[in-house]
Amino acid sequence: MDELKKEFLVFAYEYYEQYVTHYRNSEVVSPYLTLPLSYIAFAREETHLFKLLFINDMDLDMTDPKDFYKEAGNENKAGIFLEMTGIEPERAKVIFLDLFLYTHGIAVLTATKKISLDRINTEKMVGNTLSAFIKQEKPDWDLSF
Repeated sequence: MDELKKEFLVFAYEYYEQYVTHYRNSEVVSPYLTLPLSYIAFAREETHLFKLLFINDMDLDMTDPKDFYKEAGNENKAGIFLEMTGIEPERAKVIFLDLFLYTHGIAVLTATKKISLDRINTEKMVGNTLSAFIKQEKPDWDLSF
């Protein structure tokens, strides 16, 4: 049974990755916000899969912020983020983790029906948070759409 569950989780995560790709190609949104907004949209639209992948069976054991980067794919996503922002690698990783934790909170509240934000409000909230994080490093930075 564990093997079947493992196979399904792999399949479900591949579905999530396809969802992100589709979101990236179909929504007009800043590239900085594609990942967080697609994550929240996935929580809203695919609630059961979101809970399975990112709440119940999330393969994350974080006792130190650096542990976040032990999970498959997170180091690569942070690398893409630092290339886009041009922020020094260690600071970019801190900002990327902070953005993930903020986004994950919104997504969990969305999936559990505790909040119901439309995309415009979600985009403003995530954009404002990201801007605040990045402006600590680059005061003239502007979130362009």
